[in-house]
Amino acid sequence: MLAVGFTSLAGTGKLDLFTIAVMGVALFARGVLLWRKSTFRLSASTVFRLTLAYIPFYFLDVFILLRSSENPLERLLLGTIHLVFYTAALKMFSAKLVRDYLYLAALAFAQMLAAATLTVQLSYLAYFALFLLLSISTFASFEIKRAGERAAGNRGQQQGPASIELKLAPSLGVTSALICLGTAALGLVLFFVIPRGRSGYFSSLAGPGERISGFSDNVALGEIGQIKRSSSVVMHIQAQGLSPGRAVKWRGIGLTNFDGKRWFNRNTTSAVRGLGVFHLPRSLSHPGQRAELIRYTVMLQRISSEAVFLAPQALELTGAFRNLWQDDTGSVFMPYRNVALVRYFAVSDITTPSADALRSDQAEVPRTVKDAALQLPEIDPRVKELARQITLRQDSRYDQAKAIETYLQTNYSYTLDLPPAMPPDPIAYFLFQSRQGHCEFFASAMAIMLRTLGIPSRLVNGFLQGSYNDISGKYTVRASDAHAWVEVFFPSYGWVVFDPTPPAGRFADTLLFGRLSLYMDALQTLWEEWVINYDFLHQITLARRIQGTSRNWNRDSRTYLSTRYQSLVQAFAAATEWMSKHRITVGLALLLGTAVIWAILLRSVILRWVRERGMSTRAAQGKARPEDATIAYLRLLRLLSRRGYQKPAGQTAIEFASSLPRAEGVLVREFTDLYLKARFGGVAVVVPRLNAMLEDIQVQITTQPAALAQAKPRV
Repeated sequence: MLAVGFTSLAGTGKLDLFTIAVMGVALFARGVLLWRKSTFRLSASTVFRLTLAYIPFYFLDVFILLRSSENPLERLLLGTIHLVFYTAALKMFSAKLVRDYLYLAALAFAQMLAAATLTVQLSYLAYFALFLLLSISTFASFEIKRAGERAAGNRGQQQGPASIELKLAPSLGVTSALICLGTAALGLVLFFVIPRGRSGYFSSLAGPGERISGFSDNVALGEIGQIKRSSSVVMHIQAQGLSPGRAVKWRGIGLTNFDGKRWFNRNTTSAVRGLGVFHLPRSLSHPGQRAELIRYTVMLQRISSEAVFLAPQALELTGAFRNLWQDDTGSVFMPYRNVALVRYFAVSDITTPSADALRSDQAEVPRTVKDAALQLPEIDPRVKELARQITLRQDSRYDQAKAIETYLQTNYSYTLDLPPAMPPDPIAYFLFQSRQGHCEFFASAMAIMLRTLGIPSRLVNGFLQGSYNDISGKYTVRASDAHAWVEVFFPSYGWVVFDPTPPAGRFADTLLFGRLSLYMDALQTLWEEWVINYDFLHQITLARRIQGTSRNWNRDSRTYLSTRYQSLVQAFAAATEWMSKHRITVGLALLLGTAVIWAILLRSVILRWVRERGMSTRAAQGKARPEDATIAYLRLLRLLSRRGYQKPAGQTAIEFASSLPRAEGVLVREFTDLYLKARFGGVAVVVPRLNAMLEDIQVQITTQPAALAQAKPRV
């Protein structure tokens, strides 16, 4: 139990390597002592002194050593976990009495409870199932042990041999497994039935899960490339209305100011009005085009970001948010970092204005947009000259933006390998020296070159569409799908997306375990949706599904039975018509069927008649066999049984013949002697005589039934 509790906590990723190593060594050492049946124990005085020594260290751990954790409650929880580990290690090497082992079981349960507050992964279910099985087995065996010691003490005897324990172990294991399954089944029913709220009371203790940078209002070049090396899941998205060939991006944050190495914002935020349902203002229009709306559900993992990821252009957002904020770039934020899974619904219009419409847009850019999206740091003059050369033959804003986008896609290569130290001018280094980089460098270079041409632009950080899981029907977006692109402003339409990154940097990575990874991801999605995020709304959905399923099943079963009944009626009518046309064939078939049935019912009688007939024929032809004597004797027994003489199973043939009355048993005794000679002596020549005697005995029984019936056999 302690080992499983420790493993579940280590699997959360919240423990430091030193703690994991120390506790792992302690468990391993205790296991070696148990295997060697060592009696080593720490003395009570040693345990007392070690316990007193840890009290000041506990406060030092919480307030000094764990200061790297931003959440005070998380620091308190991790410090308490260290205390639990320390106490468990001391108890493991000093346990002697019953209460010591009960205390160890309580510490193991405390570890499982702490792990439940630190993780929402599906792996915890496996740990918990194993812990439940071990708990039941432990307490059951513990009770058996106590009862055995009590009984042995009352009798003044020692405990039973070890062989009894070995025989008991399999039965105890099977019983524990059955109790565990029953407990799990009952718990599953109670879990889905008991009313619940939207979030757990201890979710704030968990802290942010994945440390993902690049989604704040101050981002250094290269941060997106760092998180792209991770394959951890960031969110699951189920989209409706998204055509198979259409790719979307999940917009996180827009950035307008650039100082040469960092992108940042100096804009203001405003509250988004709404009560559960929030309506977002448009920043992109497409007059004259049909709107292409998608509706999608996002299950956002615990990440260290306040950004709400949406497909542009987001129109409506629904979720369990107390309030939302939106800045001047259209980015939407939660007023707190998500310490638990966040589930929200959104509607977006992913329609983009046509190229011709954007090409013909020559309207004047508003002053506010110029001030925010044309800011330039001190840059290498070659950047401006390169932008001018690329767009030398282009007249419209759209053609110039498209020319720069195409130039970067075709003349530079994609890589995540960056120099150890960022050069003084990262954009110039990317454009004129390395000529390779990741999406953040491509997008930054395009935005800066557009600004040198007087075209408002900004950097956007978010995620690619992700990989589609055909098992769960959802898109899985991982940290490796993090992406940066550019939004270009067109006065008549708004902010339009451009992506200068080559295709090599816009595809999802191949999963390590292929199809197995999809199944594991689908299970994780199911776990998050129906266990971690299970609330009253899910209970209503589940009840409606059960009601709809039962209604559909009732309707389908009625339809099926009605169809089968109609088919049977039609088949019966067709069969009746056929039989009326083929009466002779039907009659012969009935006679044949009746004969077969009677033959089956009377098969033993028929077989007996065949055997006796064969015996009589062989006797008449002088070809009798010793085995025929047995057939004759069985017939004798049947003749005698008709008049009340039953041969007991335990009597020999001679004893049975001697038990009959003398007057009536003469022929039977003589018959028995001849039968024994033929059967066991191999004298087959007496078989004709046996056959003749059977006729005499049958005549005697028929002519003198009263005498035989009144006689009683002597046993």
